[in-house]
Amino acid sequence: MDNLPVRNDRVYRWGFIGCGKIANDFALVLNFLESAQLYAVAARDISRAQAFATSHGAKRYYGDYAHLLNDPLVDIVYIATTTEFHAEHALLALNAGKHVFIEKPIALSVDDIVKIKILASDKDLFCSEAMWMRFFPAVEYCRELIKKGEIGEVQQVRADFSFDMKSDEGLESPTWRTGGIFDAGVYPVHQSLMICGENIKETVCAGIIDGYGFGQVAAGMLYARFEGSLSAISEWSILYEGAEETDIYGSEGRIKLHSPAHTPTCVSVIKYGGSRRNPDNTIETQDFRLPSIPGKFIFPCSEGLIYEAAAVQRCLAAGRTECPQAPMDESLLAIQLLSECDRIIKSREN
Repeated sequence: MDNLPVRNDRVYRWGFIGCGKIANDFALVLNFLESAQLYAVAARDISRAQAFATSHGAKRYYGDYAHLLNDPLVDIVYIATTTEFHAEHALLALNAGKHVFIEKPIALSVDDIVKIKILASDKDLFCSEAMWMRFFPAVEYCRELIKKGEIGEVQQVRADFSFDMKSDEGLESPTWRTGGIFDAGVYPVHQSLMICGENIKETVCAGIIDGYGFGQVAAGMLYARFEGSLSAISEWSILYEGAEETDIYGSEGRIKLHSPAHTPTCVSVIKYGGSRRNPDNTIETQDFRLPSIPGKFIFPCSEGLIYEAAAVQRCLAAGRTECPQAPMDESLLAIQLLSECDRIIKSREN
């Protein structure tokens, strides 16, 4: 777990590029977080930036991203534009000398993530992906259980994130342009890498192209074989509602992150006992309640964004250049895997 000290002797001023739905929810938790200030926001439509700033108490608003990046009082920039622009705007911010926190997925290509990673390193700037699932106390609890050997040797991870985007957001959502593979698929793949590591020996994938004319991968599955007998199955969809659970199977038990597993608040630990014919398993369930934060949130469980925001603040205070819960190397590998899946699934359709 992250044991960085929390410092209260300075306030970090955040600048937002993008004023959409996730930015709304992140702004609400920042305004609740000690030592954080939503200082400036920018959108291509200045009236939208002004409305967002008024709603969330930002001191400044801009109709041009460059103006925000040139503001000397902005300490860190949160990239919350649509997916296809994450890399471009992250590079702009880094070139302006700003720390960056980039909404998932961090980019849509390996080349772009490598550019971001190298530039952040060269400039000694903080850079991490806002993969909020990785920061939830329930997830850190699971990792600690595994580290202590509570379920023996981990042998397989099965993770799912599936929901009906048409019913939820309609066909106007920008997610359709890039596909469910990069919006939903990043979650189970990150969960698999987070538990299994990076030593992948073999992968197999399959998927479905959306039926609405976008030509993108809307649902799929990735099987990854790691060193030894360790494996992971990652499933995703934006076409239907799935179980949205994660199971971690070990030699002596298993761990279940209950739905919604991408923002988990409930974990069960099952210890094996008895025999297959006469099982005598024990089950312990731990609840992790979300904090009570005022405001009109848009997405489910968005109060949990507070965990990643607090982690970033601790990293900035300690002079770290990335969050230990979300290493850039794993963000890079996740996109490498998903990009290859995307290529393979589309090639089969043609």
